Amino acid sequence: MNLDNFWKRIKEEMKAHKITQEKFAEYLSIPRSTFFRWQKLNVIPDMATAYNMATALGVSVEYLITGINGKSEQLRMEQTEARKTTEAQVKKLVEKLQEEVLKF
Repeated sequence: MNLDNFWKRIKEEMKAHKITQEKFAEYLSIPRSTFFRWQKLNVIPDMATAYNMATALGVSVEYLITGINGKSEQLRMEQTEARKTTEAQVKKLVEKLQEEVLKF
């Protein structure tokens, strides 16, 4: 897991919501110095704090950690299901063609 990306996403979301480090730390009920130190040392906070961060920024913890948001994951799952369906259909067609070839 690339922790730099975790903090990069935090910073991007904070910027998008126009939230300062001071206000964000205040919202999380932690000292600004703690928040700054986590960033500097590339430390991911405990899950409860990570959840609070994600909630405050309107994203999921999964997004902060992996960069994949729920919509991206849902789309990936839909594409996987569609591929499985297509593969099953192709397999049936091949079997049917093999049967037809064997008849000749």
